[in-house]
Parts: sequence; C-alpha cells; structure tokens
Amino acid sequence: MNQLQAYDGRHLRNGETLYRVIGRIQDKPAVILDLNGMKTEITLEEFHKQIALGNVSEGQEPVFCDRVMSQDELSEAAFRKRVLELADRYQELGLKWVEIKSAIGIELQKDPRFAPRASKVPAIRTIQKYRQDYCAVGQLGLVDKRDQSGNYTVRYDEVFLEVVLDLLEESYLTSDRMNMTALVRESRLQYLKRFSEQRPKGKPGNHGGKAVQSIINRYIPHSDVIKRRLGKKAARKALLQAGSFQMIEHAYDRLEVDSTQADIFVTYDGKLIRPWVTLAVDAASGFIVGLVVSLENPTGLTTVTALYEAMRGNDEEFFDRFGIENRVHVAGLPLTVVADQGSENSGSILDRLLSTTAIELQKNIPGHPEKKPFVERAMSTFKNFVTRLDGATQTRELSPKERFERAKAEACWTFDEFVQKVQVWRYDVYGVTPRRRVQSPLKRRESPIESWRRLSTEYYVPEPPSKQQLTQMFFHRTEKRIVHSYGIEVGYVQYSSWELRDLKKNTKGKLEVDVRINPADIREIIVSHPKSGEAFYVPCKDPDMPAISVAERDRIIAFNRRDPDDYLSAAEVLAALVEGKHHKPSTATTKARKGQNAAKRKRRDDEIMSRSNGPRTTEPPDKNPQPKMPVSPPTRRNRISPRGHSK
Repeated sequence: MNQLQAYDGRHLRNGETLYRVIGRIQDKPAVILDLNGMKTEITLEEFHKQIALGNVSEGQEPVFCDRVMSQDELSEAAFRKRVLELADRYQELGLKWVEIKSAIGIELQKDPRFAPRASKVPAIRTIQKYRQDYCAVGQLGLVDKRDQSGNYTVRYDEVFLEVVLDLLEESYLTSDRMNMTALVRESRLQYLKRFSEQRPKGKPGNHGGKAVQSIINRYIPHSDVIKRRLGKKAARKALLQAGSFQMIEHAYDRLEVDSTQADIFVTYDGKLIRPWVTLAVDAASGFIVGLVVSLENPTGLTTVTALYEAMRGNDEEFFDRFGIENRVHVAGLPLTVVADQGSENSGSILDRLLSTTAIELQKNIPGHPEKKPFVERAMSTFKNFVTRLDGATQTRELSPKERFERAKAEACWTFDEFVQKVQVWRYDVYGVTPRRRVQSPLKRRESPIESWRRLSTEYYVPEPPSKQQLTQMFFHRTEKRIVHSYGIEVGYVQYSSWELRDLKKNTKGKLEVDVRINPADIREIIVSHPKSGEAFYVPCKDPDMPAISVAERDRIIAFNRRDPDDYLSAAEVLAALVEGKHHKPSTATTKARKGQNAAKRKRRDDEIMSRSNGPRTTEPPDKNPQPKMPVSPPTRRNRISPRGHSK
C-alpha cells in the first residue's frame, strides 16, 4: 500500500482536465492525482515540470491567476546617500562631527528602511569618504567597491592540488588522521615525484605549508580532515564554518554562484574573444544546476538567468540541441544562495527575484573563497577542462603569459561550439564524476547525478516556483501610468490589450494603474488591476516591434531627438538597429579591443533578432495548448501520513 508523506490538496490542470493533487508517495519520487475518485500517478520530475509551466495552483482552490506583490528595495547606495543627506543637513545647522554622527543614528532609527543599521553608523572618516566619492563620480561613487580587494594570485598548480586532495581523501577514510606537518611533508614528496613524471622539463610550483593550508581552506568543508591544534579564535572560526556546511542535508538547501572569464579564445563573427561563464552549484549534490555562457561581462541579469535555470530545469529540447546523453531534470526552490560581493550579484532584478521567491541571499567577504567551497571546486574542474581545448590561454605546462599569443593562433572553436562543449561536459563528464568524501557535505563518494537522484528519492526537494512567478521577476521596474482610449504609453511606446480596454470601459473618470516593465524586452508590460491586484500582460500595439531593452530604446530616442508628441514605431526602431544607434558608445582604442567590441555588438544583434522571431513572454490561451501529461495508475491504494523524509 502506497503511503503519502502528507496531503497536498492543490489542483493540476492538463488541458481541459482538472486533477486534485493528493500528495507525494513515501519512499518514491512520484505524486498521486485524483480525477473524480480515480487515482493516477505521475513522476515527481513531471510534477515539478508542471509547476514550472504554471499548471499547478498555488492554493487548494483551482485558481491559476497571479497577483504582483509590492517590493521594498534596500541597497547600499541608498543607505549611503541617506547618510550624506543627513550629514549635509546637520552641518548646515552648525553641528560638530561627533554630534552629527549621533544625530544621524537617531534619524535613521525613525526610517523603517534603515532602522536595522541605525546602531552601526559609519565612522566620520567613512562618511567623508562617501562624500568625496559622490562628489567625484556621482551615484557611482556610492557603490561598494570592496569586491575588488583580495589576493587573486594562484598559490599552487593543478598537480599539487590533486596530490593534497588525494592524501586527504585516503586519510579521511581511516580512523587515523594526518597532522599538518605530516601532510605537508608527504604532499611535497608525492608532488615532486608526480610532477617529474608529468612534466619532466617543467619547473615545480609552490608546494609548502601555506599552499596546503590554502587548499584545505578553499576546497574542504569539514573541520576534522587533519589533526591540528588551533588557538581559541581560529578554532571557533573553523567550527562555525564547518557547522554551517554540516547543516546541508537536502538538495537545494544551499546554492553557490560564481562567475569567471574562461581561459580560452573563441571566435564570433571572425573576431577573437574570451567568453564569461556563470555557475550555480547545488552544495548537497555538487551538480551544476545553472550555467550561463556569454560574451558580455556578467551582470545581475546573468546571475538571475542562472538561478532561473536552477529553478526551472531543462527540457528535452535542450538535451537534444546539445546532444547530451545523461539527461536528468534538476529543478527546485533553493533555501539559500551564496555569492560574492561582485556587482553581478546585486541590482533591482536580483532584489525582485529574492522578494518573489523568498530566497535568502548571503554575500561573502571579498578574498575568502573558502566560504563557498562547492562552486570553487566546480570552477576548478571547469578550468581544468578548458585547458585541454584548442585556444586555451593557459595549460599545465605553460603560464598565461607564455600561452597568450599561441592561444590566439590556435583558436578555432566558435562561440556556439564552445557553449555546446561546455554543456556536454556539464552533464556527461562532470555530472558522472564522483566527488571525494572530503569535498562532500554529506561525506559520500558519489557523482552529482547519482547524488541528486538519491536525494530526490529519499528526501523532500523544495518545489520550483510557478511559471508566472519566474516570469514576473524579470518585470522589476514599476511605474504609474494613466490609461487612455488608445491604451498606455511607456517610453514613447504604446501598449494595448482587450483586458486593458475592458478595464477602461468599466471605470469612470481617470484610471491610473501600476505598470511593471521588463528592462530586457520592451514588447510587453504587466498591468495590475487597481482594485483586485490581479496582473495581466499587455503587448505592444505594433506587432513588429523588435525585442530591444529599455536602455537600447532610450539610446534610440536620445539619438533621434524626437518630438515629445510622437510615439516610437517598429519601423523607426528597425532603422535604428540597422544604423547601430542602439549600441552603447565604444571606448575601445586598440585593434583587439575594437574587434572584441564589434563581436559583442554582433552577438547582441543576433540575440535581438532571435528573440524577436520567437514567442513573447505569454501567448493567448487558445494559441498555447497545455501539453499532455503521461500518467499511470498506481498498483496499491494510498494511506496519508505526516510529511517528512523517508524512514
């Protein structure tokens, strides 16, 4: 008899058919559905796909509409600007700096946005530095630049890293741990032997105690891999850090995100360029649940795109396009996301994602990679994979300086070919390679795919957000607009739909609504009903409008010096795209930089055309039939039990 973890009660729609979700089966990745008293069974993977497609109601009523929630935006720049405003006000009153600092704390306490930080008012010299930076470069001067600090030099090579990790793995499997002195001595002997075999003409790199300590801090999440004596302060720090990793028990308890520039030259439109890679790694399984490869420097949108993939997963079309053999659908809602202090991990679009999904974001102190060892391990493996490709800027034998010119001469892979190789490596190589026990928070030697399948079967995996929630997080800019007889105008672009016309028809007098804008695509906006709060999509009135961003739209408007009464037509935008008026002005001075900038512009033009020819964010119901879902009847009856992981 099948036993349920807990009763669910939501509804799932499959075309015109409406199922009641009974609950997930204990000890089995499957979900029971009810249709007029007849029980059917689907896999947990298929159920998560239906949630991502928006076919599962959020509550127990069969309602599949959305409500756009308001958002409180807090940022470091806003806090610093408020501090400067208060400092200027009190200086005009003739207060001394000590009095000013005290008065700022009292005033911040009254503001609900900054009350949590009122007890830690910046020092006087820090406030003066805020003012100096703000006067020098304006709003940009208020951006936190601590992410640029830290030591980024490599202390050791790949051979030494593998030697130390192998020694730790061997000793970790026994009851007798090595101490630091023995580990340094043994790793030195094995490293010199292995290095002479692999690189007989090479020069050994660093292999001392500091290099060993750096590897332990960066890649090992456990505090008991070696026997060592630490002072009170260092021991407390190590135990606290190890304790945070030991709390990881289930999939998606913790995701770690990081970005890096790949050590390889690829070609795009005949130009040489180094792509950027952003990874999102599940700490429990070690699987790369989100991966974005781009030519542009990573931004907040890049991080959100990686997390979007982690929450939605990939479909069969994705696996077919890249020719992936080990196909596994990984999706869920992370509890915590850990990232560094980079600018790509901040911004309004990331704030919108966090508020929409209730994910906790933890930012690390710059220069401390040991705070996110799981994505560091994935990045290290990825860089080792890239060094084996033609066009790599560094290898085990040659440094980046020695390989740079040779890499440009060897570069033969196009950008799309490189993306295909990375995606295949992600599933068919990295996904099936076992992790060492010392690098796994669960202390098990299994591959990421094996770990994911075991965790999704034995434990509860947080369900991914619905398609509507994930879509709306990209519409993070909010404005007030008046509804006219022709529709709504935003940025000289007119929008209209039958829902908007019906709303205007049934409202007397002036109608003001909240409008949410997707900065990456101007073809659609979201309008909230002023009374019910229900959201609906309103497309651009011009069906031929290209899928340009808000920034590109503003550049076209500024370049054309248009009449304020004229609206922006698709024909005008297409003409501007041909002339390149939508691109950001280039500051490149060298031939190589100009070539890279031209490749990025060409890539952006191709993205615009590809998105313009594809479907919009939403389609009318009659044009988007719900996919048929495979179901199979259970062989035994169900028994409801409390929710929890299997026994």
